Amino acid sequence: MINQDQHNLYISKDVLHMSVFEKYKYFTSNDKDIIKLKEQVATIVASKNLSSVMNDTKWLALQQDIATLPFPPAYNEKLIQWDKAKFTFNDFPSPPKYQGDWSSFWEEGLPIFFTIEWLEIRATYQIFQGRLVSPKILDQTEELNQLLHKLNIPFEQEKDVFTIYGYK
Repeated sequence: MINQDQHNLYISKDVLHMSVFEKYKYFTSNDKDIIKLKEQVATIVASKNLSSVMNDTKWLALQQDIATLPFPPAYNEKLIQWDKAKFTFNDFPSPPKYQGDWSSFWEEGLPIFFTIEWLEIRATYQIFQGRLVSPKILDQTEELNQLLHKLNIPFEQEKDVFTIYGYK
């Protein structure tokens, strides 16, 4: 539950005119729970002997540039605090029937970037067209590949699934 201090932090007029990057830095530096989480993540990263692959600037650039794609692709994350992911896209042969919410963590979209061990992005999406008609499959594999190269984001690709590592 959010306490009054946290609530005031997120609705303060100081944040109204900030860029997304400035808001991200402000919230992750001033929310006491996030500061505590940062310390926990640092401990886990050190204990697993992992190295950071991504940084906030690259995550924010990806988040912003996803809007240039024909549709916001579905994503699945494995957070550093979890023993394993809930699922992987390889568990499902068909493209998802949903799109991804690429908004910021304070809008309940993407997780806080420093907590992401890896993020899978599925570049295809299926649209239901009726019970007797096969779904329409939208594919932006090439567009996503070009976007990741443009942003210099390291990734692994298997068919229409792209994996971006926060830590390795």
